[in-house]
Amino acid sequence: MKSIKYILLTLLTVFMASCNSEDNNYEIAYTKTWPLDGQYKVTVTDATGAVVKSGLFCYISNTVDDVNNKIWLRIGNYNQAAKDAFGINGKLDCDVAALTFSGQAQNLSGNVATSTETFSVTSGSIVLKGAKAPSGTVCDKISFTFTRTNFPGKTYKVEGYRYTGWPED
Repeated sequence: MKSIKYILLTLLTVFMASCNSEDNNYEIAYTKTWPLDGQYKVTVTDATGAVVKSGLFCYISNTVDDVNNKIWLRIGNYNQAAKDAFGINGKLDCDVAALTFSGQAQNLSGNVATSTETFSVTSGSIVLKGAKAPSGTVCDKISFTFTRTNFPGKTYKVEGYRYTGWPED
């Protein structure tokens, strides 16, 4: 009987210790640049409307400065070659309340520490619930235009939607 009490006490302790009272809500809404932040699936077109590249990921994130008027914008992977017309990576100005971003930045595409090339973004905007993903999910829309000093005279347009994580998106 004594051993049964010890077994029950041990089981009770294990069950009580395994309860989790924390809120496991992992949304990034706590950053100062939310709701701009996120991963977007985009298509890049040139001035004629010809598709340069589709199915790319575009990332917007908070900067290490943790301010509400600067974001990092990147299209492609961290090691995306700067020779690709769509490869951009740099810090831009933003207006969180207006859901807009723009500016000129040093292009750190290719995961480099310094670069002589720059890119300019204009008309950057996020429209909340402004797009529909292939899965049918209503999500946020992203659009902006950019130019690069390595491709003088060329303007590129980027449009897409916030990635949902569903396989069909």
